[in-house]
Amino acid sequence: MEQSLNPKSENTTENWSYYCGDTFQFWTGPKPAEGDPYSEAITKQIEEGYISNNLIKECVDRNVAAMIGLMPHWFLSTGSEVSEQESEKRSPQVIEAEKILQTWITQMLKHIAMQDGDEDANPLTMAVTQMLVTGKGYLRLYRPKRYKNLPNAKLYQKIRLHCPPLGSVRVDRDDDGEIEQIAYTYKGGTEIQSLDPETGKLTFTVTYSGNGNNEQSPPESWESDFGGRWTIYELRSPPIINKDIKRLQNAINKALTMLGRNLDLAGFLERVITNAQTPGEWVEDPNRPGKQRFIPDKRGLQMGAGKTTFLSGIKLDGGDYTTPGVTYRDPINITTFVSSVGLFAARLYLAFNQGHILASGDGAISGISRVQLRQDANLSLDRPAPVIENAFANILEVVLRFLEPVKYKDTFATVKLRKGINYITPEETAEARTNYQARLISRTTAMSNLGIEDPDAEAALIDEELAKDAMTAAFAIPGALGQPNPKSDNPSDK
Repeated sequence: MEQSLNPKSENTTENWSYYCGDTFQFWTGPKPAEGDPYSEAITKQIEEGYISNNLIKECVDRNVAAMIGLMPHWFLSTGSEVSEQESEKRSPQVIEAEKILQTWITQMLKHIAMQDGDEDANPLTMAVTQMLVTGKGYLRLYRPKRYKNLPNAKLYQKIRLHCPPLGSVRVDRDDDGEIEQIAYTYKGGTEIQSLDPETGKLTFTVTYSGNGNNEQSPPESWESDFGGRWTIYELRSPPIINKDIKRLQNAINKALTMLGRNLDLAGFLERVITNAQTPGEWVEDPNRPGKQRFIPDKRGLQMGAGKTTFLSGIKLDGGDYTTPGVTYRDPINITTFVSSVGLFAARLYLAFNQGHILASGDGAISGISRVQLRQDANLSLDRPAPVIENAFANILEVVLRFLEPVKYKDTFATVKLRKGINYITPEETAEARTNYQARLISRTTAMSNLGIEDPDAEAALIDEELAKDAMTAAFAIPGALGQPNPKSDNPSDK
């Protein structure tokens, strides 16, 4: 029996730490020697000056946005209908179900928008992020108790979607890799789901943890028919963060930290004054009649704008004076650190198949190379895409079965992600226009090359505008556009 989080839990935790920016624990720079009595103080000082630039999170978030930044295309069909939207006459039941799901999705998006930018508010985004970082992500549908008896509750209040935190879900599988049981642990207890392979019914067993008085409620158990589906869906795909990427992130953080440390130690202009008498004056020494003693000036050496400073040598026993001198040391040159950060960052972007980020600001890279780099980025999205599509389809189907398990038992969802890295460079924009004007490509192809999502709909809008302009020109009232009316005797019209 396989448990989802146990085999690679250490790597899972490490990857998530990198994504969240908790990376000082992986510091690869200078450290105090083992057994050093001042080890704790030195480590604390290094941590206070630690500088990181979390490019791993940037690249992961970019992949997530490229896959689910736009709401996926989806539609429903029944077992008796074709799987594509080919039939002109769709059953009233499917049309009704699509309206219900669209209402649920709209309410969910509104709920997410009201969370004040909380990154965890969007469950689909969080689950995909978990999958890309750790290899596994989870989505759970449930009925909140607080809205159970509310008569006017919205659809999304009745059926809520959320992404369980890492480590809260355990999936047990048999030797064939099929799910046998799913356990979800939360603050109030544990929910265990098991599926009957013969009936397809899902059995829920909820055990509640004790309250402040150590009183534990009795467990509850019930059955629901979701057509062989689970209300917790596991998204599985190989993590996109590997050892090389983590080492590059460590190198970036070390270079930035060493840069900051060197600026603290040698980032300012320094003056070293040699063989010079410090500011002050010689006065009679009451303890040594006939002798003098030197009293330093509390203000010290005055230098800077608007100051005139005189340096004098130190008087020697023989009556001679030393020759004062001033040595300047310029601030440290940070070119080495800047070049190192740029090199490591470039390698990290390429390791994520996101070299197009570098190409967008580099005029030395040819247009063909830019296209190739963006194609590599799009290809890297193909592997996890079916997992996300299946997860979203499962969500839609389970929501319908939450509402009407019998009525929608033969209703199925098909989902297609609107994925892609769609950044268009100015050179590619100009090339698409030139090729269209030269009749080398069609208007539809040119629109697609410019990143327009629905060229046919855009073309229809353009044709509609052209038709309106033609009608306006054909039936324009003389004088309305500033042209003189030839039939008017008014001199002001001529």
